[in-house]
Amino acid sequence: MGKLQQLAQELDAGHPVTGEYSSNAQVAADQINATNRTKTERIGSAELLAWSAKSSTSDRPRIIKIQEGKSNANETCVALCFAAEQMIVRDNTGLDLSLSDRVQMLDSLVSFGILSAADKTDLEQLSQTSISRSDELNLGVVKAGTIEQARNL
Repeated sequence: MGKLQQLAQELDAGHPVTGEYSSNAQVAADQINATNRTKTERIGSAELLAWSAKSSTSDRPRIIKIQEGKSNANETCVALCFAAEQMIVRDNTGLDLSLSDRVQMLDSLVSFGILSAADKTDLEQLSQTSISRSDELNLGVVKAGTIEQARNL
């Protein structure tokens, strides 16, 4: 399916945040180009390292908590702490929270008490970026004339 057909379908379906697209082509273009969607992106090793050196309010540095977790009595907890440490300290690694097994790993570190809920929230926020609906659909910047073309298909 071409981009113009994809745009036509989007215009018929409506914007997931703002609802029905305006009949005014410029307003509709502004709607689809507005930055009001969220995308989860991979967090690189440099960002993970910086995150791990910090601590949530009234807490300890995350890397220290992960190090201490490697001496936990639970082998699963130990394995998770080793894996988390490797993600943090090795170059060219990353954490992709759009993958369910990575989310489960993070949830387990919280449930074992290694990381706090605030640590998890900070990491989730680090992975989020704001995008437009046109970016989400890989349409690029949509102009009013393109809206009119799609509506005339």
